[in-house]
Amino acid sequence: MKSHHMTEVLRGAGLAFLLRGVGAGLAFLLNVVIGRMLGAEGAGLYFLALSVVSIGAVITKLGLDNTLLRFVASGASTGDWNRVTGVFRLGTRLAGGASLTGGVAVFAAAPLMARHIFGEPALSGPLRAISLGIFTFAMMMLLAECLKGLKRIRNSMLVSGVLYPVIALALIWPLVTLFGPTGAALAYVLGTGGAAAIGWWMWRANTRAHAAPKPAFDRATLWQSARPLWAMEIINRAILPWAPLFLLGIWGTPADAGVFGAATRVSMLVTFFLVAVNTVIAPKFAELHATGEIAMIGRLARRFALMITLAASPLFLVLIFAGDWVMGLFGPDFVRGGTALAILALGQAVNTMTGSVGYLLMMTGHERDIRNASIVAFILMAGCAVLLIPGYGLIGAAIASAVAIASTNIWASFVVFRELKIIVIPFLPGGIK
Repeated sequence: MKSHHMTEVLRGAGLAFLLRGVGAGLAFLLNVVIGRMLGAEGAGLYFLALSVVSIGAVITKLGLDNTLLRFVASGASTGDWNRVTGVFRLGTRLAGGASLTGGVAVFAAAPLMARHIFGEPALSGPLRAISLGIFTFAMMMLLAECLKGLKRIRNSMLVSGVLYPVIALALIWPLVTLFGPTGAALAYVLGTGGAAAIGWWMWRANTRAHAAPKPAFDRATLWQSARPLWAMEIINRAILPWAPLFLLGIWGTPADAGVFGAATRVSMLVTFFLVAVNTVIAPKFAELHATGEIAMIGRLARRFALMITLAASPLFLVLIFAGDWVMGLFGPDFVRGGTALAILALGQAVNTMTGSVGYLLMMTGHERDIRNASIVAFILMAGCAVLLIPGYGLIGAAIASAVAIASTNIWASFVVFRELKIIVIPFLPGGIK
């Protein structure tokens, strides 16, 4: 299949692979440094604080990530810059106010949360230090999505995946040396804040030439799209990825949380290729849907699912069969996480094989369907977590997380076939045409 759509996605994906590779490598190095400097227990305090802030950021973004991407991409493709500027202003102001409020709330409640939820008074300092990260991370990700909607792939990738670890790595050694786990939390806030500030400058630079005399966007239209996405985002990007770690912090020890947090970060390397392609293909899905080219959407989705799966397979095999060695890079306290890493990698392998199925649904107006897929995954994850984490600790948390990841994507793939007659999994009959 050859078309200008395929060529455009491939060109953008090549750049995305490069930048995502740099970002993934830097993020991995950052986590290794944190693990080696703090040990499993200190890293556990950091990862627990990070889980609270990550959940808070997802909630206070109000589901606007993909809504802003969708409307910025469709407006820019038709030259409607009033619409582009209007939706950007409305979305960032709403999410900015909500995330600031969330950060203040976490700062105030940190001592109570540390003592009465996690049973770890030492968590109070890192939690307070990282609380502003709810705002900085939310703004960083929203700005990256808006830049993606403008097809500024390089800028989007820099903001979402490269600048934060660069800044945090530059600060991590002195801050952790001085303040321990609290220093790691401060490095996170400064890294995400710096990335967000640069992202804001990039947005201004890329839209300044397009005069928008009457920038406006209907709040009801924004909320109609964001509301089902919000519920989905809370489940899919807050509860599903972070609840197992959160519950392990309650039912286990900080050291368990530290090992599991490191294993989770490593397992996400499997999705490196998928995230890189999503950066390019999501706005292309929105553009093709706006022009009614559903068949082209299907061809792109299937082709790239195959490419991503083949590219990720070597890394997947390393994490499965050499997990103890990989976890040992974080320090001797982390070697026991090798089995958990293998289980998590299996879940991410399913995520990779189904390709950009979530973005396909969201960019074609099926927000409620992907929300329902997330609800099914939440029910399965919650059952596994409650049954397995108290008795099996690390392994139970890994199983719960892998079940959540796999079930979300399998269900979403079924919905894509039912609604759009597209088979995204490349190894199924009819998967490649």
